[in-house]
Amino acid sequence: MVAFGFLFALAAASSTLAHPIHHHQDRDLRIVGSSMSTVWKRQAVPGSEFSVLVDGNKAFKDSTDSALLKKLADEGQAPPFMFIGCSDSRVSEGTVFQAKPGTLFTERNIANQFQPTDPNAQAVLSYAVAELGVQHVIVMGHYGCGGIAAAIASPPASSVDAANGAVQAWIEPIREQLRTSTRTEIVELREKIKGRTDVEEPEISDPGFRALVEENVKAGVSRIAANSVIVNHYATLAGVKASERRDDHAPLGDVFIHGWVYDIENGEVRDLGISVGPPGKAIPAPPFAAVAKAAEKTTVSHEAPKAEPVQSVEARCQEQCKTKRSFLPRDH
Repeated sequence: MVAFGFLFALAAASSTLAHPIHHHQDRDLRIVGSSMSTVWKRQAVPGSEFSVLVDGNKAFKDSTDSALLKKLADEGQAPPFMFIGCSDSRVSEGTVFQAKPGTLFTERNIANQFQPTDPNAQAVLSYAVAELGVQHVIVMGHYGCGGIAAAIASPPASSVDAANGAVQAWIEPIREQLRTSTRTEIVELREKIKGRTDVEEPEISDPGFRALVEENVKAGVSRIAANSVIVNHYATLAGVKASERRDDHAPLGDVFIHGWVYDIENGEVRDLGISVGPPGKAIPAPPFAAVAKAAEKTTVSHEAPKAEPVQSVEARCQEQCKTKRSFLPRDH
């Protein structure tokens, strides 16, 4: 069974705070999910578990181009990609794409969701598009996602603590997708579990589970395409000459939004075929194989939403365009 427990050890952490582990004790840390648990053996020497991180950092320093790091430090970042992915430790974008520093501007959360009401996601998208001038926004889900699995499983029957309550609230939009989707595999899954209060997290190969992973990515792409940041950016592009776009002072280039899915069993990335771009622009085809049937009955519109009123290009650049791309405020 797919366990949601790998995402959070919050219950275990709370227990640890209530009952401190003294140096002479050798307790195990149990990470509990709804259907299975994993035990991580504590190291005999406190702190020795950090060795994997120390060794990894040394290997990174030894293998990374020092000139690249210096350039990024001196000139700031200009990543071509914004990446929205899951917090799952098995799907790190730096690992999956073997990406060098400065490649991906990243937002990760449980089940790779983009919600307009999430100020963090909104800030990341705004900064990526208006300041960094990213060319592509990627939403990538993954099969076997614990957040999706937890949304399929029956919610807790009894009252939940603050930690579990936060998780349940966060995955509610995915439960809503499960309740309302018309995709065949999800309808069949919904009928199979209808009326039950003992639904466990599904197997990774379950067709309904995999379909819901894909539909969740589609929903993210759709929300981003309809977001005011993208709508206004497309409207601004429509009034800007090509010669004025994307230089060191004005990151006003075309932005494309893509939906991908990662298979944790074989390491492959697949394209869902739902990419969105500025009106009238050819959308670059991602060089990944397509997921069969994934683009069928998509809710994503490939036409840009109607534009909201926007500032003139001149005013926008005075307010937003920078010569050096970092998070710190700069003098002009």
